[in-house]
Amino acid sequence: MINYLDFWKLARPPFDAGPDPDFFFESRAHGEALARLLYFASDRAMGLAAITGEIGAGKTMTLQVLVNRLPPDLYRVITVFTAPESPAGVLVEINRQLGGSESRETESDVDALRREFHRLLDRHIVASGRHLLMILDEAQLMNEACLDTVKCLTNPVGSRGAQVSVVLSGQPELKSRLRALPQVHQRMGLIYHLGYLEREEVPVYVRHRLAVANAMALDVFDAEGLALLYGFSKGCPRQINRVCKLAVDRACLLHKTAIDFAMLEMIVNDFEKQFS
Repeated sequence: MINYLDFWKLARPPFDAGPDPDFFFESRAHGEALARLLYFASDRAMGLAAITGEIGAGKTMTLQVLVNRLPPDLYRVITVFTAPESPAGVLVEINRQLGGSESRETESDVDALRREFHRLLDRHIVASGRHLLMILDEAQLMNEACLDTVKCLTNPVGSRGAQVSVVLSGQPELKSRLRALPQVHQRMGLIYHLGYLEREEVPVYVRHRLAVANAMALDVFDAEGLALLYGFSKGCPRQINRVCKLAVDRACLLHKTAIDFAMLEMIVNDFEKQFS
C-alpha cells in the first residue's frame, strides 16, 4: 500500500496534531496574539498576562513560537502543562524545573518552597542576567490560592525590580475567573482572547500547511470544499487539520490527486454522525 506522503510527494505530514511551531500560521488573530506576547515578554515589568481561547484555537502553538523567538541568553522559560491543585504544588513544580530539590508537597512546606524559589531565582536567573518567563497551561483549572501564589512570584524584589513574568493560558472561562479575583486581575498587564481563523483565511491556512510540508501541489482542495470546511470547523485550526488529514489519506487510497467537495462532505458528515 502506497504511503500518502509518497503519493502526495510530501516531506512531512502537513495536518498532524501537535503544536509544531514550523506550521505556525500568522492569521490576523494569531499574529496579533504573538505580537502582544512578544511585547509583554520584552517589557519584563508587566508581571502577568493571560491568553484565552477555545479548545483547538492554537494557544499552545502561539506560545511555543513566542518561546522560540526569545533569546535564550536573555530569557529562561519554564512551562507547567497541567494545573497544580495547591500553592505547594505550584511551587514544587516551578522549583523542580529550576533545578531545585524534590520537595514534599504539603501545605506546611509553602513558606520553605517560596524561599527555595527565590534562592533558585538568584542562582539561575539573576546571576546570569536573564529574566524568568513562566507559562502555566490549563490555568482555568487553577484555584484562587494557586493564582494568588503565582501573582506573588512576580513581585519586584528590592532594588532589582521584577525578575519574573507569567503567562496564564486557558479556555475562555479563565477570563471570568480572573475578573472574580481583583487582587490578580488588577495586576494583569495583558489579556488577549485568541479567536479562530476567518473565512477567507482558511484556504490560505491549508495552502500554508501544505507548503511547509514541501508539497509540490498546493491547490489540491477545491473552493467549494474549502467553503464547506469553514462551515464545519468555524475556523478552528484543530478541526481543519482533522478533516484535511483524513482527506489527503483517503485521496491517496482512491488514487485521486484532487480533493473535491464530495469527498470533504463525506468526511464531515461522518464526523457529525460519529460525534453527535
